[in-house]
Amino acid sequence: MLILLTIVFLVLLIVVVNKDWDSAGSFCTIGFGVCLVSIVVLSWNIISSRTLESKIDMYTEENKNIEEDMNVLVEQYMNYESNTYGDLKDESSITLVSLYPELKADTLVEKQIEVYIENNKKIRELKEKMINIRNYKWLLYFCG
Repeated sequence: MLILLTIVFLVLLIVVVNKDWDSAGSFCTIGFGVCLVSIVVLSWNIISSRTLESKIDMYTEENKNIEEDMNVLVEQYMNYESNTYGDLKDESSITLVSLYPELKADTLVEKQIEVYIENNKKIRELKEKMINIRNYKWLLYFCG
């Protein structure tokens, strides 16, 4: 869309310059300049988005590893405290950590939960950027 609009402004600018219409020439020059700057900005955002998918995969893999580590820790703790808490094997490791105050207070688990939460936040941000990229592509050249 912006590429088409830039071409229209360029053609109008050429026509206006040949006709000596000063105010229309200023309008076309400003419109052409705004479109050109917008194209550069949108193109930069689209080009920089090429790595978003691999970043999401990296954070997802890291969260998977953290979940596996947490599963091992929770399982060991459940074996240790099997008489106290009973059988809760169907719950996720993140939920079980919140149920066990002693395990939740462990610094290793606490740090892993912080990293897990940060990774999830980053994944949401990256997915939001991917959604925005579709809009940028549409604005730039009618493609999504």
